[in-house]
Parts: sequence; C-alpha cells; structure tokens
Amino acid sequence: YNAHPSGIECIEIIEHLPTNLGNAVKYVWRCGLKTSETPLRDLQSARWYTEREYRRAAIFELDDWLHSKTDIVWRAFARQVAGDGVGLLDRYLKALLGGSFHLMLRVLDEAIEELEEEVRR
Repeated sequence: YNAHPSGIECIEIIEHLPTNLGNAVKYVWRCGLKTSETPLRDLQSARWYTEREYRRAAIFELDDWLHSKTDIVWRAFARQVAGDGVGLLDRYLKALLGGSFHLMLRVLDEAIEELEEEVRR
C-alpha cells in the first residue's frame, strides 16, 4: 500500500505500532484499494482490531499504550499521511495520534454507517 500522495508506505507506520492497531491502520489504509475485499469488510475489520486493542489496554491498565521507543517514528509518518484530516485514513490517524480509542471507533462507526447506507440504496 504505497499509493499515498505523501510517499509514505503503510508498513512504515504499522511496524511501530502494537499489532492490533497496526492491523486496524492497515485495513483503513487499504479500504477501497483491494479488490478482493469490500470497503465495508475492511472497515469492520479495522473496528474489530481497534476494539480489541481498547479492551487489551483496559484489562492491563496500559495508560501509555502508544508510547514506546519507536513512538517518534510512527508519529512523524502518521502526521505526514494524515494531511488535512478530511479523508477516512486522515481522520483515523489523527484520532490515533490523539490517543483516543473513542474517537477512533467513532470515525470507523461513521464510515461503516455511510457504506451500509450506500448498500441499502
């Protein structure tokens, strides 16, 4: 997934994140790009991984769930990719940068709702 205008590849961000969040970012990133999966399926998978990481952080009381020695790396890449914050990937990465599971889930829920509405039409 290297078609982003920033020139940054998905792997450059996700390799520095916890596995669940890396998978969630990957599914949001590829949403609508991979023909073997539907955008709705990608978003549902991203939501599942985000929710799983939220529960993991809560169970183990991981207050610093996003801080590691590679924190500066993924944050720098994510800020470049997030751009103006308008697109789905932009909004999800901004919520991730802000450390808000609730906002990350809301971004995904809104996108899923929009896709489900399109399918109903």
